[in-house]
Amino acid sequence: MNSSFYYTDVNAQLSQEPEVQKDLSLLRSFSEDNYKQIYVIEQPVGETKYKYDYNKALIVLIPKVRILIINYGDDTEEFYNFEEDFIEDLGILSDKYDYKSYIGRPRHWRNSLIKTMNSNEYSNIIDAIEENYTAEAEFRKVDLIISLLTGSINDINRVGEISSTDPLQQIKKNIVLFDAEQTRFIFNKPEHKRITIQGLAGAGKTELLLHKIKNIYKNEDDTKIFFTCFNKVLAKDLRSRIPEFFDFMKVEEQIKWGERLWVERGWGSRNDKNSGLYAFICNHYDIPFRSYSRGVTFKTICKETLGHLQDLKSQGNFEPFFDYILIDESQDFNEYFFKLCEEVTKNEVYIAGDIFQNIFEDSNSLVENPDFLLNKVYRTDPKTLMFAHAIGFGLLERPVIRWLSDEEWEACGYIFEKKDNLYEFSREPLNRFTDLGEVVSNIEVSTSDREHYVERIMEAIKEIKANHSTVEPDDIGIIFLENNDYNYNLVEELIIRIDFEFGWSAIKGYEEKNKIKDSLYISNRNNVKGLEFPFVICVTTTPLKSNTIIRNSLYMMLTRSFLTSYLILSEKNGELNSAIKRTASEIKETGVLTVKEPMEGEIMDTSDLRLEASEKESQYDIVERLLNDEFEISSVKDREKVHKMVDTMLGDRVDIDKIRSLISDTVGYL
Repeated sequence: MNSSFYYTDVNAQLSQEPEVQKDLSLLRSFSEDNYKQIYVIEQPVGETKYKYDYNKALIVLIPKVRILIINYGDDTEEFYNFEEDFIEDLGILSDKYDYKSYIGRPRHWRNSLIKTMNSNEYSNIIDAIEENYTAEAEFRKVDLIISLLTGSINDINRVGEISSTDPLQQIKKNIVLFDAEQTRFIFNKPEHKRITIQGLAGAGKTELLLHKIKNIYKNEDDTKIFFTCFNKVLAKDLRSRIPEFFDFMKVEEQIKWGERLWVERGWGSRNDKNSGLYAFICNHYDIPFRSYSRGVTFKTICKETLGHLQDLKSQGNFEPFFDYILIDESQDFNEYFFKLCEEVTKNEVYIAGDIFQNIFEDSNSLVENPDFLLNKVYRTDPKTLMFAHAIGFGLLERPVIRWLSDEEWEACGYIFEKKDNLYEFSREPLNRFTDLGEVVSNIEVSTSDREHYVERIMEAIKEIKANHSTVEPDDIGIIFLENNDYNYNLVEELIIRIDFEFGWSAIKGYEEKNKIKDSLYISNRNNVKGLEFPFVICVTTTPLKSNTIIRNSLYMMLTRSFLTSYLILSEKNGELNSAIKRTASEIKETGVLTVKEPMEGEIMDTSDLRLEASEKESQYDIVERLLNDEFEISSVKDREKVHKMVDTMLGDRVDIDKIRSLISDTVGYL
């Protein structure tokens, strides 16, 4: 199994030499045992123009350790030339991405940040590491150099120098490095045509797909790439992100839209071949286009189109058009669509999706043996993530709302031990949070009666301000779980109090839909998808219900933070509040979540839970929620069409699964 901490890209001949094998083995074990990122390379990763004739040297990259350039050959002069060329190229990369303004020219840092040695100078490569930790003042510079050499480019204007010891500033200016699994996905040569990436929400799948597109576009001339997703709202967002991303990554080639690169939804429209992948395929191969109609699903048309392509192949009249296809949010598609993509692609099809579309999806949403499993959520501290799963899955209650198989727990990134009927869960630490030590409390739980919610929220804001002198209004998000008049009245009162006591402006997320700089964000649960804040204050004003909508929303709310999540519970939860507080304390203090394994009959049936959830909402409310949460359709005209279609097809029936399916089928037609 691949390690997310250890990455190596070494030529086969050198890697087979006994001395090198020994060092690589020690480095891998050291990396995994100590949760340390280690990269072993021979040249800058992903930079094809920087190649060297000398192939007897390794470059070992470890955060906070000097760059180790190790010679395993006997040719001193050739090694010297390699070293000089490598440092010169590193200086060019530093200048290209504006790092030079912070780290300076190579002559300023080569002696303090780089250590050159022959392999026989040390008895054990781990000793060499221990002897070459940099001074604390140089930590950030060496990490920035590692980011250059591994293709994990950071915005130097954002990460720059830290002028404050405030953890908030530290986390904002954190230098982000790809882990080993992410690096392998972006830069390593694939072993087969279909490449599957599966990960938890927030694991960075879309960002990796953007890097993959950039890498292909920059290094392979005249390739044709189609980047697709299920709905046109997300496609529009992805299309707008690419030019800015290419500019940031210094891609000099002009984007040739509709010639080398397409970013569109899966279905599309008959009258515009570039409006979707299916529409393009129909136009290019002269296949009849099928529009949405009653009883016609996207799965059906993909299957039919495959048949048409097979007929063309049998006649010797077929050639794949695209070099690469990349699919985001693959859980929204079907197997026939994936096969269709493979048919029209010469090289690879990259398929990226969530481990769970939401935390209550059935086990069959897991892909068996994905090529890349991304189960680290870099937005959220592992302790917060564990707490959110405990509350979302109802692990502290009987019956539990959801229990995973051992394989599913592992797929979600959990490490666990079984002791009799107890599970002890933990997660690997993340580099983004380990430097903060114990100065940050990731989870804070309190309770309130109906009269004091505003006071509890104001107390949380005051605590944040007291502990973080540099906090700004837009660093905080306040999210209400329930959609009811009582909560909306609380929002009105909060906006007045926040202005009066702090002089801050605050906005209603359910009206503005987006964060606004220098304004505190207050929202219901329906308008926080994709957002993140250093601090979130999650508020529940009624007893916790067991239905999937409420628990999935609460999980999503708690994982919007990358420093601290505050949870304010209703006092009417009774003993459950005590259990939640004990669990929060245990996770904060030990990094371990301990729960009893549910016995037979102590796990709720998720289909019953979905039915229970849907019965508490009107058909109109369900359509509105799904349009907001899952399909992101903002057009008033399109929303009216969906409502009319659901009403026509279902009448007065309230069935969330059928409503979701109908909307899914309709989205391709909009």
